[in-house]
Amino acid sequence: MPIYPLDENQWKAYQALIAHIDSGPEHGTICLIGDFQSGKTNLVKHLLKERYDNATDCYVNLNLYLLDELDKQRASIAYAGAKAKIHLLIQIAVEDLLDKHFQTRNLLVFDAIEMIYSYELNLVAITDRFARDGKYCIICVPESKKHDYCLDFSWDLAREIRIN
Repeated sequence: MPIYPLDENQWKAYQALIAHIDSGPEHGTICLIGDFQSGKTNLVKHLLKERYDNATDCYVNLNLYLLDELDKQRASIAYAGAKAKIHLLIQIAVEDLLDKHFQTRNLLVFDAIEMIYSYELNLVAITDRFARDGKYCIICVPESKKHDYCLDFSWDLAREIRIN
C-alpha cells in the first residue's frame, strides 16, 4: 500500500481525523471530503499505515468491490428495471460487507465510491447503522462544485472533514 508524504492541506485534515478518532465519540461515520485528486486516498492510506497493523484489511475500493459483486449477480439483473435491481444489490452488498467486517475489526475505509452516485445510494445512512460500539467507517467523498458533482448523504449522521 504505497503512500506519499502529506501536503499541508492533507496534514490539517489528517490531524482533524486523528483528533476526532482519539477524542470524539466512540463510534461513527467520518466523511473525508475533497475535490478529485485532492489526496483523500493518500491521507487514509497514511492513517492506516501509521495506526493499524491490518491496513489492507480495512481499506475497500468500493467501485471495484461493487463491480465484482454485481458481476456475480449478472444473470439476475439482465432484465427491465435493472437500475432499481442494481440499487438494491449494491445496498445489500454494502450492508453485508459492513456486517461481516465489523464482526472482527473496528475500522473500515470506503474509497473510490463514484459508482454509487448514479444510484443515489445514501451511504452515510447505511454506515451509520453499523459504525457503533467503538467502530468507525471513513468514507472518502469526492466532490467538485465546478462540475456540479456532489453526493447527497444524510450529512447530519456523519462528521465531515474537508481537504481544502
